[in-house]
Amino acid sequence: MKKINIIQFLPYYPPHKGGLETHTQEWGKWWMRKWYWDVYNIITDFGQSYLLWEEIIFDSEVIWYKKDWVENLLVPSFEIIPNFPIYKFWNRKYRIIILYLKEKNINLIITRTRFFLTTLIGWLFARKNKIKWCHIEHGSDYVKLNAKWKNIVTKVYDKIIWKWIFKKANKVVWISEACKRFIRKEFIYREVDVIYRGIDLNDINSKKRWAIKLVFIWRLVKLKGVEDLLKAYSKIKIDILLDIIWDGEELQKLQNIVNSYNITNVSFLWIKDKNFIVNYLSKNKCIFVNTSYQEWLPSWVIESLFYKNITIASDVWWTKEISNKEDLILFKAWDINWLLRKIEYSFKRYNKLVWKSYIFIKNRFTWERNIEKYYNFLIR
Repeated sequence: MKKINIIQFLPYYPPHKGGLETHTQEWGKWWMRKWYWDVYNIITDFGQSYLLWEEIIFDSEVIWYKKDWVENLLVPSFEIIPNFPIYKFWNRKYRIIILYLKEKNINLIITRTRFFLTTLIGWLFARKNKIKWCHIEHGSDYVKLNAKWKNIVTKVYDKIIWKWIFKKANKVVWISEACKRFIRKEFIYREVDVIYRGIDLNDINSKKRWAIKLVFIWRLVKLKGVEDLLKAYSKIKIDILLDIIWDGEELQKLQNIVNSYNITNVSFLWIKDKNFIVNYLSKNKCIFVNTSYQEWLPSWVIESLFYKNITIASDVWWTKEISNKEDLILFKAWDINWLLRKIEYSFKRYNKLVWKSYIFIKNRFTWERNIEKYYNFLIR
């Protein structure tokens, strides 16, 4: 077996929350688990806490933490604008990390998502050190900021820089068909593979509780559209409880909405850990609702279907690629009345719709299978 030692230049990484972060963390863990060889993540450091990670010191500096055999090298960083981080590459710790990596036999540089400046740094590092470069593209739209002129600037930057850079990458991977269509239309037509993300899916043979529950899981931020769910729920004509399993900053705002609409039977449950959510989805009969205005490939939609629940999701970006079965029900984002009808329809036809996507999800989104696809693609 050919060994491939990899450096990934990353904008964010757990404990920062997001789909890109979990994809990257699980990707590295499975690469190591398959013994394809070593992974070194260069990640932005904003003073996060890395509890229970093995601390490593090099040249008197704490430069990285090890988890799941992956080495995570921490570079002091800052954000030029919110959600667009960049390493302080002039910092002593960055120079020490580069010296440390020169002792390793690196075969490949991986970057993710074109518009982060960390991706540009990764490409420059690959070029300077004459190392092959693979870019994994997660985006299927232009960056959307809070002002029209900013969106114009980012689109021009995108068009000029990335059309050129996509030509330079030794290998490119799209992580969805929607992403592939967007890049081919807006940047460059290039024959490359689509390799879906994996999910750590574990079969759990547990008996489901009798009552059907309506549930939302994930961050309470505006883009997740939880307010739309509450407004739809306030009009509901069926007897169903709503659980919101949450993390994020808008709890108080949403509790105020619950009070203002005189909504009862709503519970806010804080996310303890992933096991808590897996137990919830596997032991309850759920109608899982994802009301996001903007999504890539929402992992909880995948997991909800795998654990044999009906899933209602806003028809944005890549969600429709998750399954074409009847238990994934799409609605137009922002349309509260349409969402309400989908919830009531799912409740009435629950037993006829569940289980449809289970095998499909198991085959398409398991890391056991998809990390092998990555390896076979990278050694070609």
